[in-house]
Amino acid sequence: MFDIEITNMKQILLFTLFFSLKYSIAQTDSIIKQFDNRKNTLNHNGMIVLSSWAGANIIGSGVGYALTNSYEEKEFYLMNGAWGIINLGIALPGLLSKAKPTPTLYDLQKNQTKIEKLFLANAILDVAYISGGFYLKEYGNNQTDIKKQQMYHGFGNSVIIQGAGLMVFDMAMTILNNRNRKKHLDPFLKKASISFSGNFARLGYRFN
Repeated sequence: MFDIEITNMKQILLFTLFFSLKYSIAQTDSIIKQFDNRKNTLNHNGMIVLSSWAGANIIGSGVGYALTNSYEEKEFYLMNGAWGIINLGIALPGLLSKAKPTPTLYDLQKNQTKIEKLFLANAILDVAYISGGFYLKEYGNNQTDIKKQQMYHGFGNSVIIQGAGLMVFDMAMTILNNRNRKKHLDPFLKKASISFSGNFARLGYRFN
């Protein structure tokens, strides 16, 4: 009688453990999928914004170049159009490519950190672009040739505008990705725990 009760208890414990583990894995997979979708949608929309900005610069610069008689403005539009082509080349691959599903929670954290650092690094680089634009204008002021003055002024104004526009974009993407992580991923990670034993890894989850 006692042996039978012990056997039944073991079966109940194994049964409970199995379904707890199954639920934990299913919940983790669901969290990964949901956050993956939010992350991909957010960054896809970001590439739409960047490609739209690039397209507007290309079209607007073409029209502006054709309509103006000012040499400085023509140089401005030439530089603006060049930046538009570069930005479009950056945005289109991300816009057209299909994001691959993230396989594990570790990969999800790694990719998210990489994205946030990338946008933040780009925002810092944009400050250098803006500074470079002011340098071009200052360099133009020191030129004796009027054409060269106008050229550097046009180039400088374009670089300042493009750098400022990209800085707003990169900072916005940094903030939005950061908020998305804090709202939808960090609360889960605070309750999840991973421990290692020999060649095995165990995922735990605190339900309260």
